[in-house]
Order: sequence, then C-alpha cells, then structure tokens
Amino acid sequence: MAEDDSENRPKKKARHGDGTVFWDKAKGCYVGQISLGYKPDGTRLRPKAEGRTKKEVHDKLKRIREDHEAGLELGDKYTVEQACRDFLKRGLPKQGASTVSGVKTHLEVHIIPGLGKAKLKRLSADDVDDFLAGLTSKCSTSYIGRILGTLRRVIRFAQRRNKVARNVAELVEAPKGKAGRPSKALTLEQGKAIIRESHGTWLHAYIAVSMFTGVRTEEARPLKWAHTHLNPIVGEECSCGAVHREDLPPHIEVWRSVRVHGDTKNETSRRTVALPAYVVDILTAYRKRQIEERKRNGHKGEGIVYVFGTRHDTVKEAKNVRRYFKAVTEAAEIEGNWVPRELRHTFVSWMSDQGASDELIADLVGHKKTSTTRTVYRHQLRPVITKGSELLDKAFGDGFEEAD
Repeated sequence: MAEDDSENRPKKKARHGDGTVFWDKAKGCYVGQISLGYKPDGTRLRPKAEGRTKKEVHDKLKRIREDHEAGLELGDKYTVEQACRDFLKRGLPKQGASTVSGVKTHLEVHIIPGLGKAKLKRLSADDVDDFLAGLTSKCSTSYIGRILGTLRRVIRFAQRRNKVARNVAELVEAPKGKAGRPSKALTLEQGKAIIRESHGTWLHAYIAVSMFTGVRTEEARPLKWAHTHLNPIVGEECSCGAVHREDLPPHIEVWRSVRVHGDTKNETSRRTVALPAYVVDILTAYRKRQIEERKRNGHKGEGIVYVFGTRHDTVKEAKNVRRYFKAVTEAAEIEGNWVPRELRHTFVSWMSDQGASDELIADLVGHKKTSTTRTVYRHQLRPVITKGSELLDKAFGDGFEEAD
C-alpha cells in the first residue's frame, strides 16, 4: 500500500503526550504508540494503535488518552455482546430464576442479534433507535420497553466496570409496537362454569380463591394454610393453628409470593382479605380431602404447609397451573385462550360491576397506587377488608349451587 503524501511534507514536532506514529513496513500500515505512565506492576503503560493514515492513528491515540484520563478501560474491542455476556454472568446475583430467564430471552433473542457486534464505546443513540424500530412490527409496546430496560441495565453494568463512559440507551424512548394481547375477564356464567367443571380437584379451590379475592398467581401458588383462616373464633384454635384474640371473619393473609425472598410485588400488596362464605366452604372441603389423599398415597397428611402445594408439599410451578387451568376452560367450553392471571382481572371486573369504587378495588388487589392512609409498614397486619366478600357473596351466591 502506498504511503500518503504527508511523508513528503515538512515534519512537525509532535506535542508532548501526542505519542509517536511511524510506518511499519511489515504490517503495511501506520503504527502509533503513546505513553500513559505506569501499570500497577511498575512497567510502562504504552498502548498502540494502527491505521491506514497518520491522522487515523493520531485520532485513535487521542481517544486512548481521553479514555485513560476518564478512568475507562483502554481499547475499543469490547462489544455489546461481550457486555451482555458479562451481565448475564455477574449482573444478576440477587434475581430469581424467572427474572434471569426473561432477561436472557431479551439478550439472546433480540439485543445480541441486533446490536451484539457493535463496539460498546461507539454505540450511538441512533443505533439503539434503529434497533428498537426494527422490533415494532413483531413486539408489543410494553415488551419493547422491557427490552430497552434490559439494554439500559447491561450498559449501566458496563459503566460500573469502566467499560464505557455513558449510557446511550438512557437517551432514547421505546417506540410504539404492536397492540398487546388485551386482558380478558370471565362473565358470571363462565365463572360458575369453571367452578363446576373443576369440582373435585385442587384447581377447584385455586380458582375459587383467585377469582374471589383477586390475588396474583404468584401470591396464590405459595399461599400457606398458616395464612388461611377459615374459622377464626375468639379464644378457640383456628384452622391455622393459632388462637385469635379478636373477632375476625374468615380471611387469607396475602403476605408472600414466589418472588426472591418471598416478598410480595410491593409493600401495598401485603394485605389481608376476607373470604366469601362459599369460598370458605370450598376450602374447608378441599383441606379435608387434601389430608385424606396425602395419607392414602403414603405422603405426610398432617402439617401440610402449602394450600395448593404438590404431593411433596412444595410450591406448584406456574406452567403446571396454566396447563390444568387451560384444560378446565376447554372442558367448560369457554372459547379463547385463558390463563390463570385472568382470574384476577375477572375479580376486578365483577367488583366494578357491583359498584365498588376504584379505591376499594385497588385496596383489595394490592395495587401500589392507593390511599396513603391504607399504606402500612412491611411487618404490620392490615385490617381485614370485608367489602369484597360482601359484594361477591351477593352477586355469586344467588342461584349458585355447589356440585356434589
């Protein structure tokens, strides 16, 4: 390759700190070197750069010096894919398995194929905008937002390790994507149909609790009998094994979820909700049947911890609950694809139909945006909320008969 014309011009004296640039015949390009002090072991720190012209090499040496002064890792070889791999390996130490799985999907399916080869230091806001625009025809708006959130987390992780100076993903907003799958709610007749169809199974009680209290699926699966009070009588031993000191209606304490450390989604999700009378009857019969079945199958019958646990008294997996629920809705001849979380939407819909206010519904289902007077500290017991069971007793109790 021919040398550029700069060799024929009068040579200018290099300024101190600019480094030196020379033609390397063996490599067929210009090579530059700059001195940046000493390494921790006492040897000289002299990074190199290569390019087709002197200007290109000088520009690279300048960026190396600026990165060094900013405390960043030297070089320009660290890619977005490497940042993603490092984040997966070290950036999620406290996250649950489901969260890690979701993040891994964002990275492996979308971010790495779309941006992985880009040098992280050279990634621009325009690059991120173009990447997100490519998702609008196949992903919903909310999902694109989650992908962007994961990218921001990856770059923040890289920032903390001095791999990059700024987070360009913070400079863009998620575009509008495809319309997401709308949430659905069962009608009163459909609700009665799945209650009847699931009779005699553990899902019968699961549906009753979920549909008439509005608990999240992640809160229902780890529900414990110790937090399920079917006969709280003052001075007498309750179904939970404790002796209540005050007069309370039957209720459940929604205190835990399957999230990391067992916390609910937020502090206002920690609530105590009264049970409608027919749900109490269903749970009472189910508890008796559960104990008998455990004993009959040679498993521990007394001291069962989880209301909807497996035969080995562990929390059921979400995919198994979805599978059983789908089978019940199909057997009840309810059209469409239904998932357990829509039992919560059903509860909200029915409560609204019965004239419940938005504030009451938010309180019952543990939404974060509720009155500050209803917000409590983490370890406090919220007052038992009875309005939900009273309204649904009125709506669902009329004309409903439990199958034998």
